[in-house]
Amino acid sequence: MLTDSSKLDQQLITGNLEALREGAELIQLLKGVQYTQGYKPAFASTIGAHFRHVLEHYRCFITQLESRLFCYDKRERDQLLECDSQYALRTIDELITSVQAISPLLASYEYGIEDEQTSIVAATSLNRELLFLQSHTVHHYAIIGAMTRAFGNQPDEDFGVAIATRVHNEKCADDAKTIVKEAACAQ
Repeated sequence: MLTDSSKLDQQLITGNLEALREGAELIQLLKGVQYTQGYKPAFASTIGAHFRHVLEHYRCFITQLESRLFCYDKRERDQLLECDSQYALRTIDELITSVQAISPLLASYEYGIEDEQTSIVAATSLNRELLFLQSHTVHHYAIIGAMTRAFGNQPDEDFGVAIATRVHNEKCADDAKTIVKEAACAQ
């Protein structure tokens, strides 16, 4: 089912805000040098490196929104995001404020997306880019969650789990409760 892409999808805004807040909660869960410590050979990078990558995509989106041409290859590569968790938390707060301030009127504009390698510009929409950011974030959060657990921390069990999977799991749990209840009533 297609939706009207000229209207800002508030669920996408909410989903991205929740993802950013989940990231902040996880950063606060980390102890000592865990944000910058690698976990080789299982993970070649650090939790901070994954957060830098995610937050730079959001920054890119916000700073390129006015131009209506997105190129996530043209990121700042802010190394401080990778090694300073407090700076990353302040950046998340700024991004939350920016995402909350997105005007619904912006959804009616035409947007383009390109990559630096080919310079091909493809049509996109504000909603599609918000969906990409959410999906991209969850993908990296899955890796961050695994690293966090390897360090002995326990983030929320849904950290790094796609929204569709969360919904599916909730439905399965509800179905299982119904089956158990029906079986108990049948006895």
